[in-house]
Amino acid sequence: MKYRPVPLTPFCEAALFYLQVWALPTCRATGGVIEILRRKGYKLRPVKMGERASREKDLVEKIRVPVVFTADSADDGLFKVDIPGRFYKFGDDAALNQQQCADMANGSYYLVTRIMTNAWMWNHSEDDVYRVVDSLLYENVPGKIISKTTISRNGYKGFNVVNRTRRGDMQRYNIFITPFEVIFFKMSGNGDYVKNGPEAEKFFGSIRIREYKNGNGSYLKKFSPAYGGFVVELPHEPYVGNDGSWIYDAADKTNGIHYRVIRTDIHNFHFAGEDTFDLSLMEGSFMTSEFVDTALFRRQHIYKSYPALDGKYRDKSGALYFTRFLIQGPHYYTLVARSRQETPAAQRFLNSFEIKPFIYGTNKLQKDTSFYYAVNTPWYPEGKKIKLNIPQYSWVRTDDEEGEKTEKDQLESGIYRNKIIRNDSTGERIFVSFFRSSRYAYLKDSAGFEKDSRLSFFTDSTYTFRLKKKSELPDKTKVWESVITDTASSRILWTKMYYKDGYGYTLATQSDSLTPPGSFIKQFFESFTPADTMKGINPFVKKSNLFFEDFGSKDTVLHNRAVDHIADIYLDSSDLPMLKNAITSLGWEHKKYLETKREFINKLADIKSKETADYLKQLYYALNDTVQLQYAVLENLLQHKTTYAYSVFRDIINTGAPVLDFSGSDYIPYGNYGLLKKYLSSYGIKNGKFLDELSDSLKLTLAILPDLLPLLNLEDYKPGIMELIGQMVDSNLVQPRDYEAWFSKFLIEAKQELKKQAIAEKKKAIAKAEESKNDKKKPSYLSDDDNDDGNADLGLYAKLLLPFTESNTAVKPVIEQMLKSADKRLKYNTFMLLLQKGKSFPDTLLNYFAGLDEYRYELYRDLKENKKIGLFPAKYNNHFDLGRSTLYSIIAYEKPDSLVFIQRLSAVHKNKRGYVYFYKYKTKKDDLTWRLATVGLTPEDPEVFELEENKKTRPEFYSVYLRDMNRGDYEFTRFSEIKLKEEEPLEKQLQKELKRLLYSARESAKEFYKDEDTGTGAEY
Repeated sequence: MKYRPVPLTPFCEAALFYLQVWALPTCRATGGVIEILRRKGYKLRPVKMGERASREKDLVEKIRVPVVFTADSADDGLFKVDIPGRFYKFGDDAALNQQQCADMANGSYYLVTRIMTNAWMWNHSEDDVYRVVDSLLYENVPGKIISKTTISRNGYKGFNVVNRTRRGDMQRYNIFITPFEVIFFKMSGNGDYVKNGPEAEKFFGSIRIREYKNGNGSYLKKFSPAYGGFVVELPHEPYVGNDGSWIYDAADKTNGIHYRVIRTDIHNFHFAGEDTFDLSLMEGSFMTSEFVDTALFRRQHIYKSYPALDGKYRDKSGALYFTRFLIQGPHYYTLVARSRQETPAAQRFLNSFEIKPFIYGTNKLQKDTSFYYAVNTPWYPEGKKIKLNIPQYSWVRTDDEEGEKTEKDQLESGIYRNKIIRNDSTGERIFVSFFRSSRYAYLKDSAGFEKDSRLSFFTDSTYTFRLKKKSELPDKTKVWESVITDTASSRILWTKMYYKDGYGYTLATQSDSLTPPGSFIKQFFESFTPADTMKGINPFVKKSNLFFEDFGSKDTVLHNRAVDHIADIYLDSSDLPMLKNAITSLGWEHKKYLETKREFINKLADIKSKETADYLKQLYYALNDTVQLQYAVLENLLQHKTTYAYSVFRDIINTGAPVLDFSGSDYIPYGNYGLLKKYLSSYGIKNGKFLDELSDSLKLTLAILPDLLPLLNLEDYKPGIMELIGQMVDSNLVQPRDYEAWFSKFLIEAKQELKKQAIAEKKKAIAKAEESKNDKKKPSYLSDDDNDDGNADLGLYAKLLLPFTESNTAVKPVIEQMLKSADKRLKYNTFMLLLQKGKSFPDTLLNYFAGLDEYRYELYRDLKENKKIGLFPAKYNNHFDLGRSTLYSIIAYEKPDSLVFIQRLSAVHKNKRGYVYFYKYKTKKDDLTWRLATVGLTPEDPEVFELEENKKTRPEFYSVYLRDMNRGDYEFTRFSEIKLKEEEPLEKQLQKELKRLLYSARESAKEFYKDEDTGTGAEY
């Protein structure tokens, strides 16, 4: 076979690597890799390489393999160039437009990078961009620039740059400045490959760039993208870019007008924003551009049935911007025309814009084997481009062995998958989720499930249903379909839910109510068909028999599956014999013995019966060699919350309490699996710390309290029992006489703890004095001068001793000594305890703590909570002092060096009118700039500091996952990272920040503003 060089693409390189690895085991039978390649028609020659044969190595590296150049062009046809292969897009970032061709045989590559400049929006000419690029070459071209010359191609001015890297490799660039972007053509190779051969001249000499045809100042021609969506009149075929939004730019040199169309796709599958607000948000985003100087005109209206907002603005050079913002479902369009003066052409451009259907091909059957459905659709992404998507607050299984499970085993174990089918060209998206309940899933309330399924995807009570339909497919699959909109919104949420025998699907998309859905969305929803191969299991049938059958199976797959789902299986009293047998069958030889046995023991909490309590007692003594399992027994016994179970617990403790050692326990944290499981599966959080359970049912605990008090003599039990008594004192469940026998012990220990506290305070005072003498102050983040931690033990002693104040004169001096402590936290907690219990306290303490920024707001809230707000000193009961203190109260770490009130501004939020107070702060004294902090929303009434919140009932786990939802309805108190600008009027900056605060509280703007207000460790 005649020698024919073959350029290696990245794919070829990977294929050869695979060939080498695959062929090695068969070398002896086939003659080796070399023989395989020869039989395939490749011509090979030996290259001899000795360990020290550097000369031969250099010669090999200088071997130049001939390559064949062919023409390749940009997707939009802007340029054409000859390369030895074809271009491949570099990376998945839409904003980074790079294409690369690798010549592996010669160790070289060809790269084209396109960077959108937005120059015309800044009033910069092509010459201005040329000068900027020239100034950046020295810093951004790697290594040393050997030569730089001016070139021109198809009317575009540019640079020819040759450089050598630190490694010694030659590189060459051709850089061209076009009206809308800068295009970099680059070639790099080993050594002098770029310099010595003809390849570089072939590459750079073949560059051709399409010229933009100029308009005549009055005539505009219709343009529509290849995939449709809209039509608009422009002077020429536009430049098309994507920086996360699709951008279409055109310019008419005869009259100096520039035109731009921007399409931004924002899909909200759980809410439909108010049109007028979202339009204002679009306008606000445009006005934050640094080139915009003045807003001259704005008007919200309906344009060809679509909500729109027109505006006119002047930039800093005096040019005018004529804009139109328009919303079509998830597609946000911005039209911009820029000219030096008023012109009919700008208005003609704006009025020529029309929404058109997206253009797709013919329908094809597509099957998804991982989600088990089929659709007839005109478009579907390639398999490698489909990415699994995890919504921000969703839960998925995170088993360590998930990756080792077969698909069948994953399905049997229960699975949830979701993804978004997205067309980046049209911006249309469909959310698709698939779930299958586990083999052991059981739902007792089929009516409740039916009711919940009628609700639409991510809905709430304010939505309006345009369609609400239930149907059933021939195979008995239930289908719920909904079309929802919200007040003052043209957007709709179209959802479709399928369910049958423990598996189901959800489809969701956002569209608009003004035009019918396009062929892609319509066909996908209408043709969606669950795979007939999917087999589910009836979740309304109890699975305990199946579970224990699998657990006892000799088939390891079935056995392991059951072990993985112990926590999920529903058991009742009829299952107790099988559960006892399972626990008895487990021995130390069993894999994960402790974990498995503990899981089984935890199931005994769900079977609340006398028989179960007796069995737990029996089990406790049988497990005397495994204290971790004894903890689980006691914890589950107390979770019965019955008088009998508590009496059994008392008997066990009286016989001999176990040693407390939780250092090796498997504590389940309040993370996204543990806490969510508690609410979704009705299981308590099990951490083995059984004493915690006594606090959940204080009335039941009261009955066995006399038998628990002797545990105070055991150091590991003492803190827990004391805390328990303290909780009962707070709940007025115990009287002093109930633990009077222990009074002397508490008093002696309290006095001893006071001595330790005094010593600690003295040491701290000495250290502070030494710092002052040596003039060496710790960094503020290390200093704890004002960060008094209090003393939790003394606080507990005070709570237990206080009821004896009248009957024993020894108590009062102890309390008074706590009130005189140098530790402000200890002093405050003691003072508040006296106030809550109706005891007398020095009046000076009210003014003392109200005068401290760190305690003023806390005092205000505590007095308000205890319905004694009238005691709050009038001097400090004002928005300014309380606002300042509120800011200090949210700082988790380092408090600011300076905090200065600036101004208050009136604001309206959720139909409540009030004020937002603005402060400026510096974290460190030598900071060069001030930052903004805010307090609010405060009522208009100067004597009332806080607005009443709207009462909402939310699941507790929202506080973990949706922390921002737990903030107050009118909460704008925060430290921000917004810096004050000396050159800009203060009023303008404050109004801008107020608008940002109010907007960020809206769903549509939350993501837009979410990263702009964090600072100084606040809101921890």
